[in-house]
Amino acid sequence: MYIKAPLTISMINHSKPIFDNLDRKALGTVLDSGFATSGPRARQFGTMAAGTMGMKWGIPVQSGTDALVLALQLLKLPRNAKIAIPAYSCGAVLDALAFHRLTPVPIDISRDTLGISIEMVNSSRCNAAIAAHLFGIAAPFHRIKIKNLVEDCAQCLGVSIEGRKVGSMGRLSTSSFYGTKIICTGHGGILCGDSPGDFRDAMEVLRHDKVEKWRPHLHFLMSDLNAALGISQLQKMPAMLRRRRRIAKTYMEALGNPGPLPGNEIFFRFNVVPAKPGAQSSLIAKFAKAGIEAKKPVYKPIFRLMGLPPRNFPVADWADRNLVSIPIYPALADSQVAKIAEFLNRHKDEIRSRPSA
Repeated sequence: MYIKAPLTISMINHSKPIFDNLDRKALGTVLDSGFATSGPRARQFGTMAAGTMGMKWGIPVQSGTDALVLALQLLKLPRNAKIAIPAYSCGAVLDALAFHRLTPVPIDISRDTLGISIEMVNSSRCNAAIAAHLFGIAAPFHRIKIKNLVEDCAQCLGVSIEGRKVGSMGRLSTSSFYGTKIICTGHGGILCGDSPGDFRDAMEVLRHDKVEKWRPHLHFLMSDLNAALGISQLQKMPAMLRRRRRIAKTYMEALGNPGPLPGNEIFFRFNVVPAKPGAQSSLIAKFAKAGIEAKKPVYKPIFRLMGLPPRNFPVADWADRNLVSIPIYPALADSQVAKIAEFLNRHKDEIRSRPSA
């Protein structure tokens, strides 16, 4: 008996980095130099990334979480100090707080930006705050009044809001350069700041050789191999951001929204919302059937990881139950963009294009 094989559909990945011959040449140059640990290219990448983020200095490290751990070290907070964090974010921030035995205080997010609520942070009486720009949407975190503000820019770089660059609004700023982020160094991250004192303190913690007396150090510095890739990627970032916005414009038009794109958004993620409440899972399945990998943009947000009541975080709870993230990255081929746009247009009555609580 002849059994027909099932039809397989090539899936468009949700996320994918983009590399070219310039990236390969940058890596080859480091290998040819014979110097691959943290050195001149890491220093160059730190300076370039700090400029992008509106800060005076930058120290490349091995992950965004490492950057948060180092930032919290510089704040010199007492054990169990209360730190305001977004209720709707991934659990990496909890790892950084646990390292220093600090107390997380989850705070609901804003309906407008999906970043942490500025008003709630300002009334929280916390010792410090970590404020993340989510999904490429710049939030006006310079309005946060807490002195010890760490600005997390892992999902938003190269854009300004109210005259302030993303990355320049707090005492310190961090970013991740993981494979799914805006630019990719493999694993990687950065800590940026303005204060010369903070820079000296950070390097004192990171430099573990040639010391006269032992003290605990953090072995976090990025290698020149990763940094060389970061330099190459950062030089192309403006073009990559323009590509993201062009794709976003195509998606918006497919959904029947031909108006201008918001100026404070780079579309690290393109989130849609099912028109029918409770249809998040079925919409993700419908994308998958069409060969498009869609996901919840945050697998399990902090307030759920901590087992806290959803009623205390109504906007975060709404986002967790409704947002669906679809592919939007520079490596998407035009044919893939067209396929996704066609799907959006065909199902535009079932989908809202902009998140709204």
